[in-house]
Amino acid sequence: RGGRRIVIGVAWLLPALPALAAVLGLLGPRRPAAAGGARSHRWPAGVAIAGAAGALLLAIPLAVQTAGRGGSGETSVLIAPTGGVGVTTGTLADGLAGVVALMVAAVALLVQLYSVEYLRDDTRYPAYAAEVSLFTAAMLAVVLSADLLALLVGWEVMGLCSYLLIGHYRDLPEAPSAALKAFLVTRVGDVGFLLGILLLGVSAGTFRITGLLAAVPDLGAGTLTTATLLLLLGVAGKSAQFPLHTWLPDAMAGPTPISALIHAATMVAAGVYLVLRLFPAFAAAPVTLAVLGVVAAVTMPLGALAALGQDDLKRVLAWSTVSQLAYMLAALAVGGLAAGAFHLVSHAAFKAGLFLCAGVVLHATGAVLMSRLGGLRRAMPVTYAAFLLGGLALVGVPPLSGGLSKDAVVEVLWETGTGRAEAPVARWVAVLLLVSALGTVVLTAAYVTRATLRVFHGAPRSDVAAHEPGGWMRWPVVLLGIATVTLGVVV
Repeated sequence: RGGRRIVIGVAWLLPALPALAAVLGLLGPRRPAAAGGARSHRWPAGVAIAGAAGALLLAIPLAVQTAGRGGSGETSVLIAPTGGVGVTTGTLADGLAGVVALMVAAVALLVQLYSVEYLRDDTRYPAYAAEVSLFTAAMLAVVLSADLLALLVGWEVMGLCSYLLIGHYRDLPEAPSAALKAFLVTRVGDVGFLLGILLLGVSAGTFRITGLLAAVPDLGAGTLTTATLLLLLGVAGKSAQFPLHTWLPDAMAGPTPISALIHAATMVAAGVYLVLRLFPAFAAAPVTLAVLGVVAAVTMPLGALAALGQDDLKRVLAWSTVSQLAYMLAALAVGGLAAGAFHLVSHAAFKAGLFLCAGVVLHATGAVLMSRLGGLRRAMPVTYAAFLLGGLALVGVPPLSGGLSKDAVVEVLWETGTGRAEAPVARWVAVLLLVSALGTVVLTAAYVTRATLRVFHGAPRSDVAAHEPGGWMRWPVVLLGIATVTLGVVV
């Protein structure tokens, strides 16, 4: 009982702390921008870091109680007894939610710390820090929500925050259009997402996740297929899957720390998480899983091929995210829940590290085009080592976390594709996914090798005096490098 009370209490507080930090960061006192440097940002930075650190301190015992000890807890608060289906809110904390909440909180804290130095001279840093806090709170609300309508609120708040953060650099001509594109493309998916939620909730007589999943056996095949296909539209939008993938590479117009947060622990991770959370409903709709499998099979090589043709280092990593998310969804399409969840967590560590390394390079040299870089490994050995570890994990080299998680994905695709294990989809879908995944491994190795050689090896292509960053930026990169090495063993 004590453990369950801890789970319930922590689940309520986790989204509340960064949400409170967002409010205090905007309303609190601050020095005028003319005061200069980090001193003018002390209040918003302190509040944002405190909110993220508090969330992480709460997420650790939550993960221990749920994922470690098998505990769980659910709460329900009736908001509006409307018609025959009441509208409720509440929390649902189990092993899946505990692990993903810990992932979100950890990456969010490192991003907040990194941003202090990265945006030291940015006069709009207070708004940025508050928006990152709100972004974190929205993702935690999605992870811990017990009701689909409450989950939808966090889902939409994330869309708003992504619009604000991608368009943060208002003086960049491409930033406003990139922000608008991200907002509109994901809204297309969210229309289907809303309709899918309404159809499931009305058909099941409840919007609560546990009640809805319990009612799945009693729902008609047509209803389930239609509802899950509509939900899948929202998943494709948020997780940047074909054909709603085009917004994510353009989102690189935002600050690099935000790219790390979006690509590693929020926004794009939400779509994968939703399929994990509602998988019994998807499993009861084989047509939907087949569509998911085909979409993943197309998106894996598509993202990798696009990454191979980029000159902008951040866009290489962005297209890589599109491809890696497809790996996760491919595992889920054939019923590999553990493999998909494992790759979601390991990807958060190494992809956040890669983006923060790209930010270090941009911060030190003023360039992010690989054609203007080169020879940085001597001037930036720590960044080079962290980037190399992240790149090897991305390729899938064991015993790095990405190697173990990608191996788990390929293994489940191999077992189902070769007929050694049953899958909830037709055999041809599993075979298609296996071929696509194996081919994408080769493409991934190619673009990672190309990026590493062009940025860190060879002769410098400019006369920029590169250097390692200060501690605020260095330590998040180092910690993510350590997580990339050790996470596979821990999980």
